[in-house]
Amino acid sequence: MNGDMHKVISVARMAASLILSNGGETYRAEETAVHIGRTFGFDIDVIALPTGLTMTVRRGEESATSIARVSSRTTDLARLERVNAISRALESREMKLSDAELELKRIARPSPARVALSAAAGGGSAAMFALMFLGGWFDMLAAGLISAAVQVALRFLPDQEGMPLTCLIGGFLAAALSLALVTLCGMGDADRIILSNMMPLLPGLAFTNGIRDSMHGDMVSGGARICDAVMRAVVLATGAGIAMLGFLRLGGTFTWWM
Repeated sequence: MNGDMHKVISVARMAASLILSNGGETYRAEETAVHIGRTFGFDIDVIALPTGLTMTVRRGEESATSIARVSSRTTDLARLERVNAISRALESREMKLSDAELELKRIARPSPARVALSAAAGGGSAAMFALMFLGGWFDMLAAGLISAAVQVALRFLPDQEGMPLTCLIGGFLAAALSLALVTLCGMGDADRIILSNMMPLLPGLAFTNGIRDSMHGDMVSGGARICDAVMRAVVLATGAGIAMLGFLRLGGTFTWWM
């Protein structure tokens, strides 16, 4: 049974927008929209960019066009998996179009549980990076606690993914809190803790997606993602550098282990 054109374009637009805003590749967003349209007997032409998408749905002489702006971008693989599951359920006719629309709206809503999850993931990964950098138990504990605190702080910024403000604040907090904790406790290696806290903030997935988009021939989106990732890394380093310079100006000292 064919779905209503406007309902189809609404679901396809929401699915593609969620993929773009949660760290998915542009070609994957386009393919998802096309598959949803074909499932209900429509042809969809879609152009996806990191900052938005345009799609036109056609069937016979009927057509409709929709444009969506992607104003904020983050990395949430759980949301990507849920959107892909909805797309597969629609294609296999295991889910109705109206149910898919409700579920996509539910996915798009912010969840307080995600703040705790981000804090736990950031803290755990930073602690493991400290171990990889040959840090001791204090370095692991400090890196985990500081990284969790930074993740929570960034989640409550007005524009969570606003670049460069978020990256600048993230880098500054990671370095400043590390230096303050080591100075107050009189133990631990500030350099290892700073490096461990910076690692979860680096835009590795965005850089990888940029390369994958470029390999699929989408040079505009690929180049934009790579430039965005490089800029974020530079701004993160700038924020950390500001904190370290301020610490040195206040009379603090530290040495690099590398």
